[in-house]
Amino acid sequence: MQTVLIADDEENIREGIKLIIDWDELGFEIIGTASNGEEALSSIKKLNPSLVVMDMQMPKIHGIDVIKKARAEGYEGYFIILSGYSDFSYAQDAIRNRVTNYITKPIDEDELYDTVKKIKEEIDRNAKEGRRSGQIRSKAKSVVTSELLLGTYFDKDEEGDVSLTEDRRDELESMGLLSTLYQVIIFETYHTGRQGNSEYEYLNLLPTFLDENSFEALNIKGNDCILLKGKAAVSRFEDFISHYEKYSIESDSPLDNIFIAIGTTVDSPVNIDSSYESAKSIADRRFFCDEGEHFVRADVTSKDAPEETSDNRKAGKTGIAGISEDERGKAVILDKQRIMDKILEAVIAGNRTAMVNATEDLYNYIENNISGNSDACLYATEILLGIKDRLTKQYPMLADVFDTHAGIIEFIEGRFYLYEIMQYMVETMDKVLGKLHEHAASENIIDDIISYTDRNYAQPLTLEDLASRFGYNSGYLGRLFTRTTGTGYNYYLNECRISKAKAFLAEGKYKVYEVAQLVGYNDVDYFSKKFRKHAGMTPAEFRRQNKEAK
Repeated sequence: MQTVLIADDEENIREGIKLIIDWDELGFEIIGTASNGEEALSSIKKLNPSLVVMDMQMPKIHGIDVIKKARAEGYEGYFIILSGYSDFSYAQDAIRNRVTNYITKPIDEDELYDTVKKIKEEIDRNAKEGRRSGQIRSKAKSVVTSELLLGTYFDKDEEGDVSLTEDRRDELESMGLLSTLYQVIIFETYHTGRQGNSEYEYLNLLPTFLDENSFEALNIKGNDCILLKGKAAVSRFEDFISHYEKYSIESDSPLDNIFIAIGTTVDSPVNIDSSYESAKSIADRRFFCDEGEHFVRADVTSKDAPEETSDNRKAGKTGIAGISEDERGKAVILDKQRIMDKILEAVIAGNRTAMVNATEDLYNYIENNISGNSDACLYATEILLGIKDRLTKQYPMLADVFDTHAGIIEFIEGRFYLYEIMQYMVETMDKVLGKLHEHAASENIIDDIISYTDRNYAQPLTLEDLASRFGYNSGYLGRLFTRTTGTGYNYYLNECRISKAKAFLAEGKYKVYEVAQLVGYNDVDYFSKKFRKHAGMTPAEFRRQNKEAK
């Protein structure tokens, strides 16, 4: 529904205009009236009507001056001017201010109806064309943004260099793509079903800390990308990342299911492609990140980054550049056999520490010598299937310990990280050790971990550190702890610390921040948050409650 303002110094004419035609039928709603030029101008500013029906001869401010002032302040609506024959001397000024609708007094009902109808049709037509134009501009902007990231937007000179020409600058500025600082982010949301997490769209989070005009989101060749525009956007994004680097992401958080590759910052649209390439090189190696590593930054600036070709990139990863393909293939086969033999020897000997070390050697070898995710999965699959075949032939009773060949292949190919494959391999070998050597010590290790935690709760304990100390894989140890105690290790650690904190607070000798440090929390706000979650009240409330009880 469009809106209309009626302005005339005679009340009977204002009321007559309201009734002379069916405004609702024409798609208009009367939202106000004005009896003089000042009221009309004020109402136009306040109500921004789609249409103003106004007498030319208005008290206080003449009708033509109302139009001039309204246009000068940005009013884009329509005017119907009511005038006598003697008022046509103002027609030239009216035309300059985009007034093309005149109705002479006394007002003819059919003439007013037809004029309003034509205005409504023009409004609808312009709206439709505006939407179409907006869609075209949006599509064009998306194409230009994509070309900026891929490095195909700027023309190269004879020497292969690119520069920001005036035409390109104007085009980028008109699209809202011209800025003094840029950074490309590539993010991946993966869904493992952990903790029952539902699909999590990272893009939905961006508007909570970024202005909608300060970033562009698009998908390039399967990569979900964000182009940050401006120092403020880059700074706010960095603050967001730094917050979650300071406070580790808990396993039940939806952020635990994302990986973010952060490209270099660049100060010209000409260099946006280098920021994209730096982010993409990180994203391509996401598979080899460590457990809990959700944010990875490019460590070089765009202008100083060395040119990296596919050949030297491959040579740097394999460490065996300069030899023939046949020699390289033989070296890989020999390394595979060597690593497989080390794992087998450790398992048959019942040496769990040696088995874990050999698996870590496998991890390091794949990370440093295998360039692609698919090749890494294939390599690990061949190792595990080879171990399975050797062990089940020598010890048939181990057949039910291993997954089927199809199960092993499906599991490995479905992993997002190499460390998950290594955890799976260690857990499988632990089962083999248990079956082969009736190794039951793993169940007793939980008592040792609980005892160690109760004595060292003030230290910066992590499951990874404990796994290393006791010779276990961290993923396996975490699941074993949960299965044995009914709760996760981090939850148990926090319960232990809060229990100790209650004892300190009850003594009344320490301030809250001192208690936080005594039980292993360096950040008092984080301590208060955890205390409230576990105790149902803040540390200060707990201390006051105990003091009153005494």
